[in-house]
Amino acid sequence: MAVEGDFLIKTNRLCLRPLRLEDVPSVQRIGGHPFVAPMLASVGTPWPKAAVQAWITARQYRGKPGFCAAIVLAERAVIGVAGLGPNSADGPCSCAYFIDPQHWGLGYASEAMGAFLAYFMRKFDLPEVAADHFDDNPASGAVLRKLGFQELGKGSGKSQARLEPAPVTLYRLRLDDLKAVL
Repeated sequence: MAVEGDFLIKTNRLCLRPLRLEDVPSVQRIGGHPFVAPMLASVGTPWPKAAVQAWITARQYRGKPGFCAAIVLAERAVIGVAGLGPNSADGPCSCAYFIDPQHWGLGYASEAMGAFLAYFMRKFDLPEVAADHFDDNPASGAVLRKLGFQELGKGSGKSQARLEPAPVTLYRLRLDDLKAVL
């Protein structure tokens, strides 16, 4: 299904594939949305086209952690992004996602991230991954817990779209605890 430098993950309703520069308009609209950008560390609102192009280029798939995937509905419309950060010196890779507000509450985040993590945790032999969410985004916490993430505690996070740091909840997921939602 996947070849070096490329991948395609299909679920019942979605597919995940590498981000492409042609995805700029969708990623810019979704990630720069005033309800989405404050939940992301590296995205402002508005999100200029040149910044989105640089963001996508920096997160293209190169066969190792440190990339993002397009979450595509019915193999046409990009409705979000899933990402897997590089290994860090003080802990496991981290994962993140964002979904178009038009598609919130429909189970797409759980479905996409379950398949994404099941595929890439095995591919890269990752025994665990980390995640967090801003405390004013409890829906993301619900998605993480649904996937099997365990809460570790509290911390503080920054977002380019927020004026001040804000409280976050920290999580870890062991591969053995992953509950794929297909």
